[in-house]
Amino acid sequence: MQDWYKLAREQTDDILEAIKEQSFIKELMNGTLSKEVFQFYINQDAMYLAEYKKILATVGVKCEHVDDTQFFLDSATGIINVENALHQIFLKNNQLAHVPSPTCELYTSYLSRIVSNHSLEEALAAVLPCFTIYKEIGDYIQANQSNKADNPYQDWIDTYGGEEFATSVNNAIIITNKYAANASEEVLQKMQTAFEKASKLEWMFWDSAYNKEPWKI
Repeated sequence: MQDWYKLAREQTDDILEAIKEQSFIKELMNGTLSKEVFQFYINQDAMYLAEYKKILATVGVKCEHVDDTQFFLDSATGIINVENALHQIFLKNNQLAHVPSPTCELYTSYLSRIVSNHSLEEALAAVLPCFTIYKEIGDYIQANQSNKADNPYQDWIDTYGGEEFATSVNNAIIITNKYAANASEEVLQKMQTAFEKASKLEWMFWDSAYNKEPWKI
């Protein structure tokens, strides 16, 4: 299989389109998203990224090729830098929350389980949507917004619609395709399932942020 990602992307196109239609994304693009909702999102994202960078480092250690290992270790380090920059812009004097929402907890726990207990191929597929969907949403917003000069969330938008992030996403796709090329049909199916679940969790993450999802008990 020469381009596993292309096929996986086509089979999950409905999820990406559903994300574009979310109130969170529409209001973020228009600059009308409430500060309270975005603040909740940034807090949850910080807790997600704190776990995601560990997960990426674990994926890197499992890779067979040194360049692939280095990519994921660099990505984990890069998250720290991006995280700090966005927090300085958007958190300012607001205190960072320390209780993940149910969806945040579910997403990071799912990724951790796949990366720790399943094949490298599945792990690569599971962590990929956080790269690719953020890039596609960043590009989508930049292409469709008319308020770049006065959108209060433009720094966030530009982070994920920028060239530096695009390079990182492309590298993650190339690495995943490389391992998929030699995978069995059974493993390829498991990769597709992992990619689809993680994509759905991306939708759930933004939905939970928009609704400021609480623990019900």
